[in-house]
Amino acid sequence: MKWLDLVKVKCSKEKYEKEKVFKGAIGTIIMSEIRSNCFEVVFSDREGKDYAQIEINIKDLEVIKESSVTNEEILKDLPLQNPKWWCKVEDGFIVNLLGEKKNKIAYDYNS
Repeated sequence: MKWLDLVKVKCSKEKYEKEKVFKGAIGTIIMSEIRSNCFEVVFSDREGKDYAQIEINIKDLEVIKESSVTNEEILKDLPLQNPKWWCKVEDGFIVNLLGEKKNKIAYDYNS
């Protein structure tokens, strides 16, 4: 899971529903970095008009369609182009572009 992937929300939560985002909503990850175990996701209606842009916890997201964005493109979008920033989810771990993993599995813990 990474920047520009199409994702689906796996559960309902009050903080999401306040923004009109419900279980099953499909959106696009719009920021390359992971902040507080969340990706920034934008949701659009059938006409393509954005109706919500909110942080969604990684464990509450499922990839629907992977983007073709490269690590180089992700790096260019990261703050200060720092490869140490957490920016991807691979095999259940939050990882950076150096291949370093957080010490806990993102889907099972709030690491």
